[in-house]
Amino acid sequence: MKNFFKILLGIIIIAGICYGLNTLRQTQAPEPEPEVVRPVRTITLQGGGNEFTRRYFGTVQGGKRADLSFRVSGTLSRIYVEKGASVKRGTLLATLDPRDFNTRISQAQSALSQAQAQYNNAQADFKRYENLYKQKVIARQQYDSAKTQLDVAKSAVNSANANLKSVHDALKDTELRAPFDGIIADRTVENYQDVTAKQTIFSLQDLNALEIVFNIPDNDVLTAPVTEIRSLRDLQTHSDLFNLNARFEAMPDKVFPLRVKEIGTLAAASNTYPFTALMPSSREIRALPGMAVTVEMNFVSDKSPAKESEKFLVPITAVKNQDNSNFIWRYAVGQVSLVPVNVGQMRNDSSVEIEGKTLKNGDVIVTAGVYFLHEGQKVRLLEE
Repeated sequence: MKNFFKILLGIIIIAGICYGLNTLRQTQAPEPEPEVVRPVRTITLQGGGNEFTRRYFGTVQGGKRADLSFRVSGTLSRIYVEKGASVKRGTLLATLDPRDFNTRISQAQSALSQAQAQYNNAQADFKRYENLYKQKVIARQQYDSAKTQLDVAKSAVNSANANLKSVHDALKDTELRAPFDGIIADRTVENYQDVTAKQTIFSLQDLNALEIVFNIPDNDVLTAPVTEIRSLRDLQTHSDLFNLNARFEAMPDKVFPLRVKEIGTLAAASNTYPFTALMPSSREIRALPGMAVTVEMNFVSDKSPAKESEKFLVPITAVKNQDNSNFIWRYAVGQVSLVPVNVGQMRNDSSVEIEGKTLKNGDVIVTAGVYFLHEGQKVRLLEE
C-alpha cells in the first residue's frame, strides 16, 4: 500500500512540473517570424527629354476626290470603266439611253418652228399696221395692239430657242466624263439601271498626292509643342514641330513623312479633332483609298515650353490606384517606397505616360505585383 502512495505522489509531482513548464512557455513572448523578402520585377526609367510619340489610326484618301453623277435622270445604256481603273481627264465613263432626249429635241425643234412662224406673221402684221398708223388710217390703239402681239411672238421664239438649247445640253449630259486624272475608287450602279440626277455613279480619286485623315484627342491639342496657340490654325502654322509620319502595317519598317494640310475646328462627339495630312506619292508603296495607316506625331520638348516634371513611359501594371490617386513603387537600397504620380495617355502596347515631381532618369520602378507591397518592404530584384 505504501508503494502505491509513493507511485501516485510521483505522478502528481511530475504532472505539476509539466503543467508549470507549459504555463511558463505560454507566458513568454513568441519569437518574431523572419520578414519575407519578396522578389520583384523592375524597369529603369529613361525619359528621353520629354519626347513622346503619339499614334493615331488614319485612313488614306486621294488628294482630289469627286463623287460623279449625271445631271439628268435616265437609264444606263453603257458603263465603260470598272472599279480600280485609271482614267484621264475627259475619259467617257458611262452613258444614258439617249432616245428620250432625242424625242425631246424633236419636240423642242417643232415648238421653235411654230413660234418662229407665229413671229413672222406678227411681224408682217405689225409692219402693215405701222404703215397705216403713219397714214393716220388707224388709231393708236390698233398700232399698240399689233406691237404687243409682235413682242409676245418674239418672246415665244426666245423661249423656244432656250428650251431647244436646254434639251441639247441634256443630251450632252447623258455622257459622264472624268473631270480630272485619277482612279475609279468605287462604282455604285450596274448597267441598264435607272438612275436619277445627282445620284452618285462613280467615286474618282487622284492618287498622285495622297491625304491621310485622322482624329486627335483634345488633350493632345492642348499639349502640342506650340508656344502660343490662339486657334487651331496656329497648329497648322507650326506643323513642322509635329514630325508627322505614316506607317503601314504591311511595311512596318518604312516611314513616310506627312505635312499638315488642314485641321478641323469642330470637335467630334468623342472630343477629337479631325486632321488632314498630305503624303507625297511614293513608289515604295501602292497606297489606295481606304487603306488603314498609323500616324505618328512626335511632341518634341526642345521647342516646347518648359515643364515642371519629366514624363516617362512605364507598363500599366506598374501603376497602383489607391483612394482615387495613382502611385508607383520606387526601389532603392533593398526596399520600396510609394511615389505619387500623374498618369497620362495610354499606348497601344499597354504602356502609359507618368510624371512625378521626384521622378528622374535612372529610378528603378516595380512593374508587377504592386498591390502586394507595403511601404518600406524589403525586396530583391528578379533577374531577367
